[in-house]
Amino acid sequence: MLEEESPKNHDEQALSQNESSRREGFCHCIQIPIHWLRMLATEMHWSFVFGVVVVYGISQGMGGALARVSTEYYMKDVQKVQPSEAQIYSGITYIPWLVKPLWGLLTDVVPILGYRRRPYFVLAGFLGITSMLFLSLHKSLHLLFALLSLTAGSAGVAIADVTVDACVAQNSNTHPSLAADMQSLCALSASVGALLGFVISGVLVHLLGSKGVFGLLTIPAGLVFLVGIVLNEPHIPNFAYGQVNRKFLDAVKAMWTTLKCPDVWRPCVYMYLSLAMSLNIHEGLFYWYTDSKAGPSFSQVLFICLSRFKEQV
Repeated sequence: MLEEESPKNHDEQALSQNESSRREGFCHCIQIPIHWLRMLATEMHWSFVFGVVVVYGISQGMGGALARVSTEYYMKDVQKVQPSEAQIYSGITYIPWLVKPLWGLLTDVVPILGYRRRPYFVLAGFLGITSMLFLSLHKSLHLLFALLSLTAGSAGVAIADVTVDACVAQNSNTHPSLAADMQSLCALSASVGALLGFVISGVLVHLLGSKGVFGLLTIPAGLVFLVGIVLNEPHIPNFAYGQVNRKFLDAVKAMWTTLKCPDVWRPCVYMYLSLAMSLNIHEGLFYWYTDSKAGPSFSQVLFICLSRFKEQV
């Protein structure tokens, strides 16, 4: 009897050890990113990690996905514009991103109330909150004011993006050994946020409508505003605002010197030409996909699923 029971006991012990090792492995996989985030928060203050997650993950990632889908349905269903017009209006709302170097120069050269970063986060959050509330609460908004509101919201996201980039660059100089970790945090936040945003965007547009989604987008803008309040940043007392013009010119000269380097301007020219000469018919396809007469009349959820699948293929 003892000889028969010993193999059974051995098998039970092996199974229990395998289950415990699996549990330990799962817990270990969860603990690694938590310890990594704690390490970054300890080395560079928790408010910096919070700002990166909010700006890249919630504002740009998830908020950008929601804004893209809701804007398309808003232009088509509420404003009743044609695909060619919607494409032009989309380019207009992208203008704040084209002048990103200007926002970067302002954050570096022109501090407000003794701070270089915090006021610009507050400004970005304020622009996002007011513009999204204006779009969501106004019943019959004129196209011009809708376009201005969308551009203001885009400007808020662009200013927050440039400001958090400046924070990352500054911390990379003070903590060069953690520069790669900071870039990983930025990319991870943006990827996870965009994935979640595109997963729920179709459902939210279907349930709340495009204007309801604009109302929800005040939450990411409010979090950006909160980043401007809690961010740990040293105060600059008695800043000489009379030297702003000289510092601004020096920064422009330094930027021009950098652009004259062949290793910089050649990739810039290639990227500009590749983007400028590529044909984009996204707005036309969107109108065809969702049209009930000329197209297949896809629902919001199905259209988002097909769009994301097409981008991944």
